[in-house]
Amino acid sequence: MRNLLAIAMVLVGVLTLAQEITVTGTVQDNSDLPLAYTSITFDGLDNDIFEQIYTEGDGSFMVHIPAGKYDIIIQPTTGSITERIETFTKDTDLGIIRLSEAIQLASTVAVAERPLYRLELDKRVYDMDRDPTIKGANLSDALNNVPSVTVDGDGTVTLRGSESITVLIDGKPSAMTGISNIADALKNIQADAVQRVEVITNPSARYDAAGTGGIINIIMKKGTNQGFNASFNTNVGIPFQTGVNANLNYKTDKWNFFISPYVRYGRSEGSSSFKNRFYSQFQPDTIETQDGDRIRKRFNYGTGIGFERFIDDRNTITASVNLRRSTGENENTLNYNDYAGNTLFGKSSRQEIEDETDESIEANVGYRLEFDDKGHELRIETSASFAKEDEFSDIIERTYMGNGENGHDKTSNYEEQTRYLLQADYVYPHGESARFELGYKGQFASNMNDFTVMQRENGEFIENPFFTDVIDYDQNVNALYTQYGNKMGKFSYLLGLRMENSDIRIQSANANDGLGSDDKKNYTNFFPSATLNYSFDEDDRNQLQVSYSKRIRRPWSRWLTPFRNFSDDRNTFMGNPDLDPVFTNAFEMAYITQIGKTSITPSVYYQKSTDNMNVFRRRAEFNGNQIFISQPVNAGDEVRYGAELVAATQFTSWWRAFGNVNFYGYDANGSYYDPISDTTYDLSGDGFSWFGRMSNTFSLPSKIDMQVSGFYYGGSKNAQSERDPMYGVDLALSKDILAGAGTLSFNVRDLFETRRRKVFNFGPGYESNMDMQWRGRQFTLNFAYRINQKKKRERGMNGGVDEAEGMEF
Repeated sequence: MRNLLAIAMVLVGVLTLAQEITVTGTVQDNSDLPLAYTSITFDGLDNDIFEQIYTEGDGSFMVHIPAGKYDIIIQPTTGSITERIETFTKDTDLGIIRLSEAIQLASTVAVAERPLYRLELDKRVYDMDRDPTIKGANLSDALNNVPSVTVDGDGTVTLRGSESITVLIDGKPSAMTGISNIADALKNIQADAVQRVEVITNPSARYDAAGTGGIINIIMKKGTNQGFNASFNTNVGIPFQTGVNANLNYKTDKWNFFISPYVRYGRSEGSSSFKNRFYSQFQPDTIETQDGDRIRKRFNYGTGIGFERFIDDRNTITASVNLRRSTGENENTLNYNDYAGNTLFGKSSRQEIEDETDESIEANVGYRLEFDDKGHELRIETSASFAKEDEFSDIIERTYMGNGENGHDKTSNYEEQTRYLLQADYVYPHGESARFELGYKGQFASNMNDFTVMQRENGEFIENPFFTDVIDYDQNVNALYTQYGNKMGKFSYLLGLRMENSDIRIQSANANDGLGSDDKKNYTNFFPSATLNYSFDEDDRNQLQVSYSKRIRRPWSRWLTPFRNFSDDRNTFMGNPDLDPVFTNAFEMAYITQIGKTSITPSVYYQKSTDNMNVFRRRAEFNGNQIFISQPVNAGDEVRYGAELVAATQFTSWWRAFGNVNFYGYDANGSYYDPISDTTYDLSGDGFSWFGRMSNTFSLPSKIDMQVSGFYYGGSKNAQSERDPMYGVDLALSKDILAGAGTLSFNVRDLFETRRRKVFNFGPGYESNMDMQWRGRQFTLNFAYRINQKKKRERGMNGGVDEAEGMEF
């Protein structure tokens, strides 16, 4: 009898699920206007049904689905996502659904819309937390997915083809971005710890004037949900890498505590090859080839910990501390062959084993006062950070043919950096849309670099003064800004002015043949900005935006310090304390439009810079070998221009796409007088290039999501180099498990191993070809687990997403 009852219950359940019913309704806004082309998703909670439809022109919809319990997600093209749980046993008419009232329904939860990529008035926002391809990756890899941003083979970050950018962490300079090498520092930051990336191509007066190419602001994750919630991520990859990180927070009405510990180990291999030709008028040309292999091992760990104290409805205090430590071992092997014409006359090798330790600590304290008027507030923030990098290298040189000698060198490089920041921002709104802002920001940084080279002679290690120095670099920047914005009908504007005073001092103990040097620079500049916006319709589907700003590019500390590196004795770099800052006037025009299921944002931009900085490369002779010496110099003016298109669309209920393409060119006019060779070199030149990126996301059977993304960087050139095109493809698969509390994902970066940097350099008396691969293909398996957190699922247009409750424990 019990068996018959069980069979009967199963048959009833099957028949119920098999029964197909019709659900209808109409979606309107709070003005009773129909919302056309609104995405509505029916996600079966007790079956495998996943159905996505779009409303008609009058806002109505109809869907045929099996009876059952469904998670319904309503996502308009603009505004907020609405979610509700419904159980259907028969044909149902949901009637009129007004999105503004949906949050009042007992079974409805409204959450802020968080598409993968969105445009705001003064920035572009990429929600990295929604990107499945970056699980287990570092931030340097993940930035390659952000529109307008590219990262080349050696980690150099560019924005629309420009390296002159400012990278911020949570809106301010941070010890997390390293002391002198931001490319390496970004490799030590876990992408899983990043919430979103803000790309500001033409910043307003509110932001630092530094970075003629724009600003990349990295926003780290912080706990915000009420009660206790947590997320854990663990990954393993080939070549071998593994890591664990967590984000935990506990929030009450008065307190919010959060902590984000992580630990990671990674090993990567890379290779490079060079072929240099030095022309000779009366002798055969000298040709040298260089083949290199690199093994890089890194062990990183650290944590961010902090709290928010909600004193009352108006006063909030925030405090946090970030701790980071990284140890590594790098092994670089270089093999040289030297030719006179086609005749081999020298063979040698250089092996370097480097041990490196990086540490940083950063403390932040903030206060926010909200006045009676909505949007009327005062924010005060202060921070202090200390970072140090300690590198020790053991270098062995062997000569197998020719007149060279075997050598054994030891180098040490110790760097310290101390930063202090004080910032105050006051916002006063008046009327319906007017807004006045006033602020101050002081940034005070001090760097010390102690570099020593010891060379073995007659069994003893003796200091080489040519490569030994102690350099102190101090930079203090004080800034005041004000801006005013308003809206009049369909027209809105934001006007601002920023004043910055820069005070810089560089002291070298061993420059100028051991006599030392003390260089000082002090300058005050004004930076106006303006943004004008016109909306062609009431719902802001079509907008035209025009903006202007004046920017400054201060030389990096490494470029100003008269320091010679020693990692490759045939390619050396030294700074130039006489460098002046670059000033840029930047103009941009963008059109934002929504056409049915597709959003399109075309834009054009123009930038003119004075006293442009270039790295001048010249040949020289050192220890009987032909070498290259690179040094930054000011060389005339430069114009950069381009056009960019960002688009997202929903082809079908199971296929959505997102991409951008950027065409850009430059025209430089300048020269440089080299006192060493008593020659003036023409550094003028022009060029044109482009890059594109495309991401496709597919909803597969069994609720598996697949994302295939690719990029293509067109070739480019400047006054002394040409770069070959480069392309790459990444693949990611993900699936929610454990009733939505867990997500298992697998991704492959550089699927076809095509990410190689190829550059042709040329100049007076020489030419050089370089081929470098920073690392090869990477496979990563990642598992994420959530406790009392909302599950992240991609939905709708623009890679849009919603949040549904995860499993609670």
